[in-house]
This record gives sequence, structure tokens and C-alpha cells, in this order.
Amino acid sequence: MKDILKKVRRLEIKIRRMVNTTFAGEYLSAFKGQGLEFDEVRPYQYGDDIRSIDWNVTAKTGDVFVKQFREEREQTLFVLFDISGSGDFGPAEENKRLIGMEITSVLAFSALKNNDKFGLATFSDRIEQYYKPDKGRKHILKIVSGVFAHDNKSEHTDISAALTFIRHTLHKRSILIVISDFLDEGYENALVRLHHKHELILIRLYHPNEVLASGAGIVPIIDIETQEARWINTDDPGTRKRMEAHFAATDRKLLDISRRHDIPYLSVDARKDYLPVLESFFRKRNYRKQRHATPSAVR
Repeated sequence: MKDILKKVRRLEIKIRRMVNTTFAGEYLSAFKGQGLEFDEVRPYQYGDDIRSIDWNVTAKTGDVFVKQFREEREQTLFVLFDISGSGDFGPAEENKRLIGMEITSVLAFSALKNNDKFGLATFSDRIEQYYKPDKGRKHILKIVSGVFAHDNKSEHTDISAALTFIRHTLHKRSILIVISDFLDEGYENALVRLHHKHELILIRLYHPNEVLASGAGIVPIIDIETQEARWINTDDPGTRKRMEAHFAATDRKLLDISRRHDIPYLSVDARKDYLPVLESFFRKRNYRKQRHATPSAVR
């Protein structure tokens, strides 16, 4: 536990440095609040959007009044993080699970900096950990320490079950970020149902070496989740083609889900610095939200 706490403290220093750079601004811009709430009415002024006219007050008074809204600031950010066995792929500093832990920590400390509630659930083929959304540094450190200290109860994956659990557990509308390599099937319906209830974002973690490099000859490979071992000829064009097709199919499937259901999707290469990728993603997301923001979207 002492080693874990030391690791968490070092990570906190690293993450706080990240959060205090441009990422804090991108986070704040991207997650300004879940919407707008009514504040008051005031007399109409030249240039006001006619869609903001309060017709009830206007009819009662005989003068034109418009509604004013203020941003609903407090929000909840919740991360659903896949810690199944396939996340252990990659060298120590490029391990998918480690990168996922760091991204989760960046989001957690960003939420702390902006006084947002933060919650987390980790999963395999079951819910491994659950932290109810709350605020404060103590809460954030408890989550980060818990993730690093946790030993999985299972190496298998069931994304659909995890999504269904969150749909029944997380009642307040939240920003829900799912971090996974998405090496599973049959989760699309559960994903779409959750998207109707929360603002959903998908972050896929991958490592390019999951597609074997040629020139290694005949090598044994082990499925991390099932422990099944088999021999693969990395120089066989047919074998390489099938593996590359399988690897690319996951990305295509997620892109298709993203486009059909308007769910933001980001793919992160575990070998590269993820912070610029996150910053760019949130910057673009904020730009799209600003372009589509209208009074008719007010809840």
C-alpha cells in the first residue's frame, strides 16, 4: 500500500501539472454545465432573439418580455473504465490499462479543479469497483488510489452488463465517459439506451502491436482474458490480413455507432502522448456545441 500511495502522489503531481495547463481550459469549455436554467424575464430589447420571448408574460402585461437564462454550473462527470485482461497488453509505459488509469486521473483532477462531482466504476465481466459521484480532493485521491490498488476478480469482459448497471445506478443526468478497448460484442443496444439518459463519450484505447509485426516467424500467442494459447505464423499474408481486419473492424464499428447515434468517439494510441489528443477532442467538441446551441435546446 505504501508503494501505491507513493505512485499516486507522483501521479497527482504529474496530473496536476497537466490540468493546470491548457487542458483545464478545454475541460471547462467542453463541460460548462448540463444546460441552461431559467433565471428571470426582462423587457425586450432590439436585437433579442424572438425565440426567447415569454409569450405568457407578454400577453398579461401588454409589453414584450424575454426570458433570461443562466448556466447550470454544477455537473457530474462519471467514468466507466474497462479493466479486463485485454487492457494489460503493451509494455510497462504503454500498457493500455495504465494509460486508461492516467486518463481517468486527468479527468478526475479536472473535475476537482472545476468543483464538479466525479464518480467511477471499473468493470470486467462484472462491476469491479463503484465510487458514487462526490466532490473534494479526499474523494478523488480515494478513487485514484483504489484503481491502482485493485486486483481484478475476473479477466473477462462484458461491456453490455456494465452499461446496464450504470443505467440503473446513475440516476442524475451526467457526462458519462466510457474508457475501454471495446474488444467485445453485443453492447450497442445498451450503449444507445444509456446515451438517451446521459451525455455519452467513448474513448477507445488500443496498441498497434496488437496486430503482430511480420518477420517474427511462428510465435505463440496467449489470449490474456481466456489464457488460451496458440501458434501464429506472423509471416503468413493470410494470417496477417485476418488479424489486421479484425483490429480495424473494432474502430469501424465504433465510428459507425458514433455517426448513427451522434455519440462522440475518440481513439487513443497507447504509445503516444494522450493529452494533446484529449485537448484537441474537447476543443472540437466545444466548437460543435457552440455552433448548435440555440434557445430551443434549453431544458
